[in-house]
This record gives sequence, C-alpha cells and structure tokens, in this order.
Amino acid sequence: MNEIDKPSSSLKKFDVLIVDDREENLLALDVALGSPNYNLVKATSGDQALRYLLDHSPALILMDVQMPALDGFETAALIKQSERTREIPIIFITAINTDERFIHQGYKHGAVDYIYKPYDTHILKSKVEVFIELAQKNEALLRAERQLREGERRERDRQIAMLELRSLRREQTQQKKYLDLVDGIDHAIVWSANAQTLNPLFVGSKAEIITGFNHDQWVTEKDFIANHTFPADLTRVLAAMHEAQQGKGDVAFEHRFITAHNKVIWLHTGMRLASDDEGTVDELRCLSVDITRLKEAEDAVKESKNRSDFLAEASLTLSKSLNCEATLAQLGRLVVPRLADYLIIDQRDEHGEINSILVTHSDSAKADFARSLLERYPVKLDSSFGSAKVLRTSKPELYPEITDKILERIAHNEDHLKILKELQLKSGMIVPLIARGKVFGTMRFFSAESGRHFTLEDVQIAEDLSLRAAAAIDNAQLYEQSQAAIRVRDEFLSIASHELQTPLTPLRINTQGLMRLLTTKSLANVKPEKFEKLLQMTDRQISKLSRLIDDMLDISRISSGKFILQPETFDLKELVYDITDRFSNELLSAGSELRLNIPEGLLVHWDRLRIEQVIINLLGNAIKYGAGKPVTISVNSNEGRVQISIQDEGIGIAKKDQNRIFGRFERAVSNSYFAGLGLGLYIVTQILEAHGGNIRVESELQQGSTFIVDLPLQALQSKSQSAGAGSAA
Repeated sequence: MNEIDKPSSSLKKFDVLIVDDREENLLALDVALGSPNYNLVKATSGDQALRYLLDHSPALILMDVQMPALDGFETAALIKQSERTREIPIIFITAINTDERFIHQGYKHGAVDYIYKPYDTHILKSKVEVFIELAQKNEALLRAERQLREGERRERDRQIAMLELRSLRREQTQQKKYLDLVDGIDHAIVWSANAQTLNPLFVGSKAEIITGFNHDQWVTEKDFIANHTFPADLTRVLAAMHEAQQGKGDVAFEHRFITAHNKVIWLHTGMRLASDDEGTVDELRCLSVDITRLKEAEDAVKESKNRSDFLAEASLTLSKSLNCEATLAQLGRLVVPRLADYLIIDQRDEHGEINSILVTHSDSAKADFARSLLERYPVKLDSSFGSAKVLRTSKPELYPEITDKILERIAHNEDHLKILKELQLKSGMIVPLIARGKVFGTMRFFSAESGRHFTLEDVQIAEDLSLRAAAAIDNAQLYEQSQAAIRVRDEFLSIASHELQTPLTPLRINTQGLMRLLTTKSLANVKPEKFEKLLQMTDRQISKLSRLIDDMLDISRISSGKFILQPETFDLKELVYDITDRFSNELLSAGSELRLNIPEGLLVHWDRLRIEQVIINLLGNAIKYGAGKPVTISVNSNEGRVQISIQDEGIGIAKKDQNRIFGRFERAVSNSYFAGLGLGLYIVTQILEAHGGNIRVESELQQGSTFIVDLPLQALQSKSQSAGAGSAA
C-alpha cells in the first residue's frame, strides 16, 4: 500500500454529521460510531444541519428521514442543490419509512445508502469508516498534488533564478551567444538601458510577445519605460532605476506595465549597473519576469479571504437581533457602500404584491428619493424582467452594465425613464431571498457614483449573503408574528373570560332568586309574571352563553378542517322572515325599524343552519351598531348568484379597518364600548367561502355600514367536503 492508498496519521480528522430530531437516537449513534479517527457532529433538525453546512464539509451525513419542519428528504434536496455540498455522501436511517417507495425516494434525493432500524452497529460503523477512509485518500491525493505542484514551482523558480544570475553575472563576448540566451527565456524580457538617460538600448525577442511592443519601439521611443509604466507605479520604478544607476548593487522591484493592447501586466524586474563589452560605457542590464498570473492568484486568494470575512461579519451582524426593522437596518449598513451604492429588499406580501421593505444608500437624501420613486412606480408583477422574474424563477439576474435599453424595460412611462436616467446607475444584480424552501423576496444591488461593474463573483457573494439575510429576515418576521399571535391570544382569552362571565352573572342572580322563592315556601303569593320574567331572563343569558360557546367551537372546527356543510334546498325569504321574527324584541329594544326587500319564491341550495348563522350575525351587528336607526335587508338574484345586503345607519367603520374586521379576533371598535369575541365576521367569512361566496363592506364613519354577501345559488361544496382548513392555516 503506497502513501496515497494508506491514510496518513497527519491527515486531518473529518467530520461525520448526524441529523436526528431525537436526542436518544443521536446518543445511540454517538456511542455506536465513536472513534478517534473522525469527529461526530450532531444536528437536531434539518435547519441546524443546513446552517452547519454553510461553513463545513463533512465526509458523510447520517440523516433520519422522519423529522419535523424539514424532513430528511427535503434537507437532502437542499444539500444537493449547493455546488459545495452536493458531493457529500448521505445515508438515510429510518425506523418508519421502510416502504420501497420511500427507499426509491431516498436514492432519488442523492442517498448512497438507506438503512433500517434496528441496525447492526458493526456494519454501520464499517460503512462510516469506509467513507472516512475514502475522504482521507482524497485528502492525501490533493496533498500529493499540491506538493507536486509546489515542487514544480520551486524547480521552475530555481531555474529562473539561475538564468537571472547567469544573465546578470556572465559577460557575454559574443552577441550570438547573448541572443541565444535571451531567446531561450519564454516568460521574461532581457533588456538593457542607458545608465544616464534610462532609455532602452537592447531588448530580447520575447518583449514583443509579452508587451506587444517590438524592438524598434522599445529602443527608439523617448522615455519608453516612463510612458508605459502604470502611472501609480512610475515614481517607485524611477526611484529603483536611479538606485541601480548609482551602482549600489542588484535592485529588484515589482511594477505594472501597460501593453500595446492597453492591458495591464505585472513584471518583476531585476537590474544592475554594468559596463559594455569594451568596458567604457555603463549600462543597466535588466531582467523583467512576467508575474501576472502569480499576482492574479494572489488577488484571488485575497478576494476569497475578503469574501469569507465579509460573510462571517454578515452572519454575526444578522444574528444580533430578532427585530425585523433592526435586522434590515443592519443589513443595509453591511452592504452599502462596501458592496453596492444602493440596496433594495423587496418582499411579496400575502396578496402577492411586491413591496420594498428596505431602500438604503449612504446618502439618506438619495435613499429617500429612491424610496419615493419605488412607491410611485412599484415592481410590475407580470414583468418578465428584474425582481418579478427572479421571484418566479428563483434565479439571480446580473446586469454588468445598465444601458438605456435596460432602463426602458424597467420604466413604467417616459417620466419614469427620465428619472431612472438621472440616477446614473452603472451596474446591477438581483438575487432571490429563499427561506424554508420558498422564495419570499429579492435583494437588488445597484452601483452608481462608485462606477463599479458587478461580475459573476459579485453575484456569488450576493447569493451567499442572501441566504444569511433570508434566514435572518424570516426568523425576525416569524418572531414578530409569534409575539403578535401571543398578544392576540392573550387579548382573546381576556375578552373570552369577560364575555363568558357576562351572561353567567345575571344567570346566577336569577337562579339564586328562584331558589329564595322556593325556600320561603310562599310560592302561592308570587305572581306568575315574576316567574315568567325570571325564566325569560335566564333563557336569554343561556342563549347568549350558547352562542359564545358555538362561536368558539366553530373556530376549533375551522382550524382543524372539520367544518362541514350540509346543503339543502329552501326558500330564502322564509328563512329571513323566520330570523327577523326572532329579533323582534331586540329591534324594539334598540328602537330600530326593520325594512325588508326580498323577492318571492327564491329557492337556494345552501346549508340552512350556516346561512342562518351568517344572517343572524350580520343582523345582530346592524342592531348593535345601528344607533337605533332603521336596518334594511335586501336580496337580489342575477345570473345564478344571490346578493344579500344588510344595511344600518349607525356609527360606520373607518376605511383602514374595513379589511381587518374580517380577521380572527379582530374588532372595529373597543371592547370597552361593545361586547364580543371578535369571531363573528371571521366565521361568517369562512362559511361564505365554503359555499363559494364572499363578503365585503361599504361604510363611512357616522354614515352607517352595508355588508354585502355574494353567493352562488348552489353551494360549491358537497357534504363530504370540509371548509375553513385552508383559511385557518
């Protein structure tokens, strides 16, 4: 077994990533696979594993299939999407998904093996050690290749140094030998210059290949070296030549040179003062080695380090806060002006609209102007260009140079185009924001006054940054949503407690009154009217309590997807008249006149009890908020659809609240003034959507409200179908 076949003890220890949501399973694998030859890294979820893989490359991944949130297959799919991690072998371990279909799915997602529990620990450990050995052999091959290249480089440098030394020390007496030596160096220029004027006297044939200037141009153009040295390096080059001119020994320096094709190359030049063949005139004898590729490699290493440092800083910065606004502000400060002059973050809302949630520039005035421009001219949803396209395709877009043609595609009209041209945008790129496997927004980077032109390398940095930004934004928004949900829950529990207590108090009083009458044994002296009044009051409170409980039960059914319709055919007018008869006392008590406009013989096929619930809720609200003014119920039928309008002339609803009031636990007015759980209109909406209908409101403050129900003559849902689960989700 040679050095490559036999893993060396000096090779690094590789990681084995174990992904399982159960601590006991991780512990069992830790015990079974423990070995000094590798490190066991444990992750309790797919998300945790993906975060670890952002900066690490384990030799093997052992992953449970059945996990909450991201399961093993979804996690594997995301791993295989990345260029950096797609080659990492994955072994699925499961005790549940043993069906052939799951096995095929596992191999489809890139698994190299699929193991059932309980497993043989010796076999599993052997498989792990095989992959570790494979990784170590690959590492050994890479190390050997690097050593081979380093040896070749050193030998090449040694040979170059020997040639330089010989060319500087050897006094050639014959021009032919001198020219033969010069022509034998492919990557360097041998030349000499007048020690007083510094103008070239001689140059080797390779000069034209490397610089594009021929021999005559080198020796006849006045101040040739000064004319073609990169301006920023000229002072240093002249100082070095003057130092050599003084005869202070060998002088060496690196500098840039502008070729005949206007390309900048890097040269390492060594020179010394020497006499000509006759020993009478001093000249500078020079060797300039082309080190452009070496410099490019150094720049690539530096750029890679800068990129790693930038992304590490981004990860640290974005992890500091769970406040969405603070996270966005930190992201803006991170990117501008280091990476771009403008940063715009767009997010798709629940209605599918694209909103710019961050617009930043180092100049706040320019940021404000860009923000107002985006508000005036938002992203076109149907555009086949820019953010809309990136949202649809989840692929980044690069615009190395923003031309007038590109601006014309962005612009909504001529005025918009004129403003865009005034911004003087030079280059741009757009990358998607992806969290939990879904594209929810984009990051737009633009250069302007900096004059920077983005490249594919910049897009890669932007994509890496977007992964971190998406996770940070998503986490911050999820945190804010959870906090809002907790606040809504607490408020609902407080209101529910109050609302349930409200009917219980008079119910308790009435019950106690009846008990006192019974214990006094003087029932013959009690008027029947008093009994009837107490029982009526008790019945009303029981009905109110029952309605509150029914509302909460409906919310439970909606959330669990068990909200079932039972359609039947009935006369709508009969239903409405039956309901209004039951509200006669409430209408009388409120002082509201009821006006009905309902056609005869309108047969509908709906769930009678649920539509009755809708009308009772809307009519009850109209009486409650109608301020004692008339309430009107109108019904119209046209082209297979029915509209039911319930209108009051009371306090009305502000424009800003007219969409919100149909949400769960939402109320248009404070609980201090009007009782209720804030569930009624939400339940109404779910009932109507289950029938294939909808509801909207038309209202002005102090001008009353009109709730308009629109339904098909026949409910879209059958008895076996459930409603509300999708909405609840």
